[in-house]
Amino acid sequence: MEAENLELAAANRWDIVQVMPKSKLTKEEELEYVIEPQVRQFCGNIFFRDSLKTADNITNNGSFGLVDTGKKKLLVTCCHIWDGFQMERLKNPDLQMRIGLGKKETVVFSPGSAIGENRNLDIATFDMEPLLAAFGGSKFYHLNQNPVREVAKGDVLFFIGFPGRLRRLIDGVAIFGRSPYGLSVCGVDGWRFFSDISKVAMHQDELGGISGCPCFLVRWGKPIQLVGFATHVLMRNLLFFTHARCLNPDGTINNHQGVTN
Repeated sequence: MEAENLELAAANRWDIVQVMPKSKLTKEEELEYVIEPQVRQFCGNIFFRDSLKTADNITNNGSFGLVDTGKKKLLVTCCHIWDGFQMERLKNPDLQMRIGLGKKETVVFSPGSAIGENRNLDIATFDMEPLLAAFGGSKFYHLNQNPVREVAKGDVLFFIGFPGRLRRLIDGVAIFGRSPYGLSVCGVDGWRFFSDISKVAMHQDELGGISGCPCFLVRWGKPIQLVGFATHVLMRNLLFFTHARCLNPDGTINNHQGVTN
């Protein structure tokens, strides 16, 4: 799917539209039945909850990506999510951080520290080896087998967020709904790139569940490729991502200036 074959669509949250090369599937079917299931297995929801209260007592939530570098199996999310949890826990020692790994029940995620933290890039990485037995349908994206490519203006991205407004309590269990998005890159600045979301139909409460989600490059006839992680929105118009090339094989983070954090 080439950038010149795409134009803006207001409907159905897709900024990817119009003409795709002839296929048995429509554009919506391709995204829903082919691309979305692939992306879904590499991401999940992360949230904070008081362990002594009911399951719906959730104070904050975001997203994460699962990455296998060949040397480390990592959970990658935003640094501001990790910082926010530590700050809230100072006030409430009973606060838990929990993650969804493809099962109905979420699991407690309690790393002593991050492997890598970079607040300029807003990325934090964590070792997932202790939780491998808790995996359900979730999988690691093999970054070592799929080298990260550069991102250019006009590239098409696909990602899934877990906004709090889609959360439901079913049989005493907090269930997070997911919200998929397709956007075009409108600018690149070093190891950051961004998309214009001003014309994308989006609920005002949806942005909070996007932070930390992995985004994938979509090209017709080729496998999806992890290229970055959503970090923040500027003026409700631009959604920023940090490039996945910042991840070192050992899980530390390279800030693109010769310094590893």
